[in-house]
Parts: sequence; structure tokens; C-alpha cells
Amino acid sequence: MGFGHRAHQNDPIRPFHALIAVLIVAVGAWLRGRGAGGDLWLDEIWSLNLATTMSAWHEALWKVIHDNNHPLNTIFLYLAGPDREPWVYRLSAIVAGTLSIVAVGWVMMRDGAGRMLSAMLLVAVLYPLVHFGSEARGYALMILFAYIAFGAVDQARDNPHRVRWLFGGAVMLGAASHLSILPIALMMAAAYGLREWGAGRTLWQAIKITFWFSAPAAGGLALVGGGIVYGLNQPADMGWYGGGATTCPEVGCFIAAWDQIVHFSTGGFGEGLAGLHAGLFAILMAGTVLGLLVVRQGRGYLYAAILIGAPLTYLALGQPSSPYGRYFIGVFAFAPLVVSDVVGELRTRSIVGRVLAGGALLALISANAWAATQFHKIGRGHYTKAFETISESTPGDTLSIGSDMTFRFSTVFDHVAKRAGTDKAIRYVEPGDVSRARPDWLVIVLKTESTLLDAICLGGGDSTNAPVVYRLGGVFTAWGLSGETWGVYHRLSARPPRCP
Repeated sequence: MGFGHRAHQNDPIRPFHALIAVLIVAVGAWLRGRGAGGDLWLDEIWSLNLATTMSAWHEALWKVIHDNNHPLNTIFLYLAGPDREPWVYRLSAIVAGTLSIVAVGWVMMRDGAGRMLSAMLLVAVLYPLVHFGSEARGYALMILFAYIAFGAVDQARDNPHRVRWLFGGAVMLGAASHLSILPIALMMAAAYGLREWGAGRTLWQAIKITFWFSAPAAGGLALVGGGIVYGLNQPADMGWYGGGATTCPEVGCFIAAWDQIVHFSTGGFGEGLAGLHAGLFAILMAGTVLGLLVVRQGRGYLYAAILIGAPLTYLALGQPSSPYGRYFIGVFAFAPLVVSDVVGELRTRSIVGRVLAGGALLALISANAWAATQFHKIGRGHYTKAFETISESTPGDTLSIGSDMTFRFSTVFDHVAKRAGTDKAIRYVEPGDVSRARPDWLVIVLKTESTLLDAICLGGGDSTNAPVVYRLGGVFTAWGLSGETWGVYHRLSARPPRCP
């Protein structure tokens, strides 16, 4: 059956199990729907702005060459049109995220009800998957197609002629959603070849059949890549791929990115423990994958390729270049399947195994339920409230605002100001000009509020440059894998003789 694994005849799927599966899908859809509330954050607005520059939907595939263009998502944003509610722009992610739960059920149902339901439950409730399953970007679509590609490779031993086209179509659509599927697809193809070699084929035969199986995927990727190459060779003012203004921390972007996503998948506890979350996750995944290979669990080859091979590919290429966990969400998305298979193996071993498996599953679900609650409560930021605070406290018809990150702040502020229909002019002051221009407001953009001061003092260096103090007037927080906290400071009208 499938990728050389056993069908669990002692754990058949009954109508009762199907009902539980439906309830799990409903819970996952509800969690993602709740996560779609609140303001759009920077990257969603950036994607929307790119979509509004297009004159036709297909320009997302060949003209809008930009790191923030996730083509299928950009097409959806274009079709949705401007000035819609945030949840409308996030609808494609909600649908894709919900269908991902169904796709995982399809992948795991060949191994019995227990593994199918546990995998579906984890995909439904794990906070990182809830988060990106409710964000107006291409990650949720990419994860859905990655699961479908995984299922195709898993079933390739039964009917490789049919599923190779399914694999190819899923990889092509995944790449059109987000390019981070590429190392995952490469590792899936490598796992297929290794499995064929281990099943008795010669090395040369395994290589040939791997190329044959991957040919439709290669053709699809050539189409997606052709659009990118064409666009890069056209004169444009928006061409930009990879990188960003964010610098890597001391531990490096690779470890920092893994730290972030694992940190929030375990409830968001243990802030600032550089490298700990990434290290523990690496040890856990390597150990569980090795265990599955030892007991000859058929998907072990696939898990090893994706959860070990894909990150090593990133590392060899010096990626990612920014310390954000979202770059590994495609790899992380397969952790629930590994956990489900490990739990399934433990359940069949002994009573102790059942207790350990049940306890681990309960702890993971509980931590992510708490994380999802925090996410729903705080969200990706409260930018509209920050705008209202600034606008309502400013007399006159001009808002004068300085920020330490002018582009990031102004992109979001312009968006919420437009939605609010303000008639006030907005004047942004660059960081280097703040001391001289003395704007009415300062907005500090950061990930947490822990580094915000109660007051900021500028000037006072000589008799012609009297000091001015900005008092913290509000903190508008964000929580989780996206969004930014804004510290909003208002200039005091009375200038003190010296800075405090």
C-alpha cells in the first residue's frame, strides 16, 4: 500500500470517525476564521498594493516581480478589488488552510482512523498553521499543494503513472503560491528515488524513474520560472526578489527563523533563548524520523527528506536571509504528520507507549490552543486604533509623524488612513530629520513592547537647540508570527529646560 507502509486493518475508519473528522475540519475553519479578523499588517498591505498596480490578473505571473508577490494570492487580491474588509482578502488562505486539514486526512487515512484523526487535529490547531491559514499571503496555498504532492508520492507505488501528474500539478501550483515549496518538492522526488532504490532497483534505474516521475513537475516549474525570468528581464520599477532590510541576529537567520516558528508552536514561551527551540526541534525531529526508519515505517524516507534534507538545503544555500519563521512554514507543516505516525507506532507497542503518546499529544494541543487564544486576542497589530489616537489628538489639518522605520510605518498608516477616509494631510519625517523637524508624533516600530521607554528626549545639545520630550501615549501590540507593535509618542507642548 502507498509508499511501502502497512494498511492498519485493525483500525478501520468507521462512520463515527468520519463524523469526528468533520468536526475537526469545522474547528480548524473556525480557528482560521477567527484569525482573519483585525487589521491587515505590513506584508499583506504590501501584497495588496502590488495587486492594485496590475491591469490584468495574469500580470502576477510575469510582470509583478517582487518578493512579496505570491502569484496565486496576488491574483485573488486583484480579483477581490480595493477597499474590502480584511477578512475578504484573507478568504483564500482560510479556504486553503481548511482544505489542508482535509488533504492530511486523505494522506493518512490509509493507515487507519487513529493516525488520520490525530494528524488532522494537529493541522487544525497548531498555531503556526492557524496563523498562516488566516493571512492574506500565499503560504496557506503552498502548504495545501505541498500536502497534495506528499500524498501523490506516498501513493506512487500503487499507480505512478497517474499520481506523477498529480505531483506535478501540485508542485507547479505550490510554486505559484510561494517558492519555498521548491526544496520540499526536490526532497520529495529524492525520497521517491531512494525508496525505489531500496525496493530492489539498481541505482541507475532509480535515477531514471525519479526523473520520469518528476518530469511533469519540472515542466510546471519551467512555466512558473519562465514567467519570473521574463519579468526580471523587462524594465520595471518593482523588481525585487529575496533579502530585505532586516539584519540577521548573532545566531544567524537560519537558527533565528527556526527558533521563531518552534517558539510559537510550543505556546510562545521561553522568549530570548537563542537557538534552544531550534536545537530541541532538530533533535526531536531527527530522533523521531530515525525511529520511523528503524521500524520500517514507509513514510520515513519522505519525512527524512523533508524535515532533514530540506533544512540542510536551505543552510547550504545560505537561506533564509531574514530571521522569520515563515520561511520554514512549508517544512514545519509536515511535523504534525510525523508526530501522528510516531503516536500511532507508540500506541501499538505497550500501555506505557499509549500513555506517553497521549500525554505528548495533549501537551502539544494545549500549548497551541493557548497560543491561538493569544493570537485571536491580540492579533497582528492594532493599527487603526493607533491612527485614531493620533488623528483625534491632533488639531489642525496635518499629521506630522516621525518613525524609526518610515517605510514600514507609512505603508500601514497610509492604508488605515485611506480606509478611515481622513481629510488630513500626512507628513512623514525620516529618522535622520526627526531631531531637526520635531514632528508632533513619534512612532517606534518593533516586535515586542519590552524595549519601549516611557519618554524620548531630543535635542538640548546647545543653546539654539532646545530639548523636546515625547511621552509614550499608547502601545499598540501585535503577537505571534506576523505583525508589529507600535509605540506611539506625543510631543509635549511645554519644553523642559533639560532632558530627563
